[in-house]
Amino acid sequence: MNKRKTIGKQIKAPKLPRHELEQGLPDASMRDRSYYAQLEIAQSDLSGQVAEHISFDQAIFQRTRLDKTFLKKVQVLDSRLSACDLANAEWKEMSLCRVELLGCHITGWQCSEAQLQDVLFKECGGSFAQFALSSFKSVCFENCDLEEANFMDVDLSKTSFINCNLRGADFTGTTLASVDLRSSQLDGARLGPRELKGAIINPSQALAFVRSLGISVTSLDELAETIS
Repeated sequence: MNKRKTIGKQIKAPKLPRHELEQGLPDASMRDRSYYAQLEIAQSDLSGQVAEHISFDQAIFQRTRLDKTFLKKVQVLDSRLSACDLANAEWKEMSLCRVELLGCHITGWQCSEAQLQDVLFKECGGSFAQFALSSFKSVCFENCDLEEANFMDVDLSKTSFINCNLRGADFTGTTLASVDLRSSQLDGARLGPRELKGAIINPSQALAFVRSLGISVTSLDELAETIS
């Protein structure tokens, strides 16, 4: 079975075809209730398009503009997106399964109430991305900028964050049990004791969190200097 091991979690890689793929969409634009399979879309401009109930199966997107698209109930299976632009796109009720997003621009991508399973985000710029109320199962963010991203009310217990910028991210109501956050930046992230319960953090992160609760932390050396 083709699997990728990431920090103790198993993420299944896309099952991409080895033979030559069809080039581009059959039409110039995405059509409602269409099924697109085994195709490659490279250096195309699909920005601003609107469609619903569409599926991509074993598709490869390369340097394609998908920014400001509005897709409702889109399904993506066994696919890879490389260096694509999804900035400010809105994909309502989307489903991703065995999908890789590599070096993609996902700033402001709105995909709340989504279903993500076996998904890798690597070296993506995703500040202000919206993942609230979504379902994450075996998802990994690696070397991603997720500043001010919204993960509100998401169970992240089967998610990995590796060397990510999570400054100011909203984790309100999330579950972070067993999630290793030690390599990521958490300054200003919105989370409390409930969200952090069971999470793995480093001493500096723990100190910053304690101080954010208004608790004064003083070392023994500092205390001795104060007394003297």
